[in-house]
Amino acid sequence: MKCIVEKLDRELMARGIQIPIEKRFQFCDMEGTPQREALMAGVHEYYGSAASSSPDKALSHISTRNLIKMLKVKIRELNRERGIWGEDSRRDYYEITDEQIKKNANCAAAICLENNLIPSRNGLSTLKNKNYGAAFNLCACEPFNDQPIAVGRLCTGFLVKEDVVATAGHCACEKNVTDLRFVFGYKMLDSSTPATQVPNENVYKGVKIIERAYNRSIGSDWALVKLDRNVVGQEVAALSKEKIFRDKTVYIIGYPLGLPLKYSPGASVSEISETHFSADLNVYCGSSGSPVFDSETHEVIGIVVRGDNRDFRWVENCWMSVIYPNPVFKSKEPQCTRVSEFIDIVDKCCE
Repeated sequence: MKCIVEKLDRELMARGIQIPIEKRFQFCDMEGTPQREALMAGVHEYYGSAASSSPDKALSHISTRNLIKMLKVKIRELNRERGIWGEDSRRDYYEITDEQIKKNANCAAAICLENNLIPSRNGLSTLKNKNYGAAFNLCACEPFNDQPIAVGRLCTGFLVKEDVVATAGHCACEKNVTDLRFVFGYKMLDSSTPATQVPNENVYKGVKIIERAYNRSIGSDWALVKLDRNVVGQEVAALSKEKIFRDKTVYIIGYPLGLPLKYSPGASVSEISETHFSADLNVYCGSSGSPVFDSETHEVIGIVVRGDNRDFRWVENCWMSVIYPNPVFKSKEPQCTRVSEFIDIVDKCCE
């Protein structure tokens, strides 16, 4: 069953490359706006009438519209088997069995705006959220579709000192730093219990930017944010001073798409430059700022800063992820800023 589904999926993705950039549906863009609805309608129309040029000769005689219908039927069958698409390695916090990785997960903070938190009188704050699958009409086989996602733009950060968080430079700047809130403990407690309510003591305010770099042309994209007080009960990440080598295995921890904390292992480093490196990581919107850990030393070697648009493709009446990489076409691996860009500043700023 899975082979049949993947064959159809890859064929449709190959045809989907023909979609002009202005017609691509980017998951995090223009949420809830008429422009987004119009864009979605355009994608529907395009997939219904796309040309039948086909890399798979066995499928070349089938129209794109009929391929979508075929995949829809196969998805229904796959749903009964609770299958997972592609090589998605994301796991929830409660599924982590390695104690060191679990400790490292406690260094991560969800970064949101103050107005996306609801304070209450019982000492708790609630992240504004909505159901992931229902909000975006995802296919039932889409991983985590029944979990909540935080409302608004979300980034990831991680503790590098008791009162300092590192994140991507495009996630924090002088203009917005005092509006940022750093939330620890947003995770799945078990398969059905999301911790969208957290104690107020687990919510910290941004005070100032200690230092920041954001230069896409050379790959620098990082920020160090001073918090309003020392963080209690969480883990400070260890930053690596070792050289980075190709094929080094790594894992990331963060909040892709605003979902509760996810751990994603099994990636490896590919291209390396003075300021950044690439790796085949599972990243989405919200992954920006996530720490990238060396799988052997469990030290942070980089920060997720950018990657391919993880577009959601329309399949007759629901959206499903476009999976990267794909053997039919080349995709650009996610890029990560090296910690060597700011490790000396961390060492000096809080001595």
